[in-house]
Amino acid sequence: MPRPALAVLALLSTLLVTGCSGDSTDEGPSPTSASSTTLSAADTLVETALQQLEAGDDAKARATFENVLELDAGNVYAHYNLGLLAQDAGNDALAIKEYDAALETDPEFTSALYNKGIVLEADDLGSAVELYRRALAIDPDLAAAHMRLGFALLHLGETDEAEEHLATGVELDPSMADVRAPSYD
Repeated sequence: MPRPALAVLALLSTLLVTGCSGDSTDEGPSPTSASSTTLSAADTLVETALQQLEAGDDAKARATFENVLELDAGNVYAHYNLGLLAQDAGNDALAIKEYDAALETDPEFTSALYNKGIVLEADDLGSAVELYRRALAIDPDLAAAHMRLGFALLHLGETDEAEEHLATGVELDPSMADVRAPSYD
């Protein structure tokens, strides 16, 4: 998935989480505590950082995501996006550290599972396969994860299962038919 699409996904997820938090009554906002004020400020900063990413200002976005972590050390979106920025910069160790921090907060955050799998492919294809499997167990409609898993399994000689995942990936997203296998060398 292209980086802007992932940033938008994270923004939408943030808005969904923010919009769905709290009581299910329509009595208006409850009195704010220090922690909910901090989380609200963190959410606002996440939105700002995502806008900075969309504008192509990675340095400002990185600094803003780091500010988010000062307010909310476990913010899944800040860790995830810092991982994404590190991955784009070729800093795999930092990317893995940030994806792990995101997964510590939300073990079912499929984007972090998927991206960590991509980072690990070159050095630990078996672990990447397990991450793709975890992501698909959570959301079986992730076409890109089916494709990466299929390509990895082909490389590992598990042809039948690989072909099933590749077919599913293309069925879910026909544009995946043009995707080429990554190099595992």
